[in-house]
Amino acid sequence: MKILAILSLGALFLLGCSRDKTTDIPTPVTPTPLIKSPEYIDKLLFVNSNNYQILTTDPATFYSSDTHIQINSTGLIKRLTSAEIVPIEITWKNKAIPKTTIYALGATDIDQDPPFTHYQGALATDAPAAYQQGWKTLQSLPVKNETYAIVLRHADASNGVDFSVNHNYPGPPNWWKSKDPSLARQLNDQGVQRATILGQVFKDLNYPIKRVITSEFNRAIETGNLINAGPAPVIDGRINHPSYTVYPYGLFQGMLAIIKEQPIDNKMTLIIAHHPINELRKMTGYPTFPDVSPFNWTGAYLIKISPDKQITYQGAVSWAMFKYWRDLKLHLN
Repeated sequence: MKILAILSLGALFLLGCSRDKTTDIPTPVTPTPLIKSPEYIDKLLFVNSNNYQILTTDPATFYSSDTHIQINSTGLIKRLTSAEIVPIEITWKNKAIPKTTIYALGATDIDQDPPFTHYQGALATDAPAAYQQGWKTLQSLPVKNETYAIVLRHADASNGVDFSVNHNYPGPPNWWKSKDPSLARQLNDQGVQRATILGQVFKDLNYPIKRVITSEFNRAIETGNLINAGPAPVIDGRINHPSYTVYPYGLFQGMLAIIKEQPIDNKMTLIIAHHPINELRKMTGYPTFPDVSPFNWTGAYLIKISPDKQITYQGAVSWAMFKYWRDLKLHLN
């Protein structure tokens, strides 16, 4: 009897403790707010037009101090410079939710700022689609057992003018190779800075760049030197700017000829050239390519090279996208 009494008292004690447990009281959970915009892909918002409205699950106000963007407090982006990436700070109406920062890409080819506007060529066939494809490819590089090429437009170059632009006679010998801005256009300060940063980005991402090939123009050669990917740049006139070309078939065909001469070794080739190597046109025989790919200064398009030297377009990547992906991958944001 004594044993039964002790057990009964123990059971009552345990039941009492159970009723008193604070875990029985539901803990309030603050819902995580979300970006509802379908263009928000893998932590990057592809702003594909002017007057673009950011959509969220919860009321919020929006702000950015970046000069590349015009945005109001309701999240209406009136304009975002093409190819640039900017941070946007989101303050939620529910004060229990901490502030959020997202990053937005100007995924257009129509919102350029000076001095680039003076050097803009044909507009991209579908800039948002090209950038989204490039963003997906960028996150997979380097790809094991695949050979790739980065076709890069030289860094920002508004310093000077090419001799042939203002003259209708041959001019000084090899003027296009000159470092003199009165004879050939050179990199500006931002070009020097961005090319240098891009070189560090390539190293941080462990890109296996085995070959660097540039045009004969100093702005392309200097871009290659500043990137300093490892291999010394090889100079090839087949991808010269049209202001002085030695190859009658155009830059894209020159690039194809160069690609066919490179080994299939599961490494990467960096080709530094000029607009209009991005004006691909369907006549090239490569249906995966758009007619025109986005191609800002220090921006690129990516191509995959098959064992039989056929190439496949893998999307466009701006300088800001390269840097943002590096920062995101290394948790620098």
